[in-house]
Amino acid sequence: TQEPKTFEYKGKTWTQFPDQCKSCGLCIATCPAKCLSEDVSVMGHFGQPTVKCNIEKCIQCKKCETVCPDMAIRVKD
Repeated sequence: TQEPKTFEYKGKTWTQFPDQCKSCGLCIATCPAKCLSEDVSVMGHFGQPTVKCNIEKCIQCKKCETVCPDMAIRVKD
């Protein structure tokens, strides 16, 4: 079991749960701020790269959380 990855900046919090991520890329494709990218340092459910967030660019629209089929992302403001 892998620990959740949390990115925080000025009251914004973006968390990704590697054990639930199947690396589909929907969150990266959907993000209007283009703040998400593959994280090759942490592998997900199928041994593929998970996702990391450039939290300084995140606008907290929660589209990534909404589109994730595996509920592997949580966005808090």
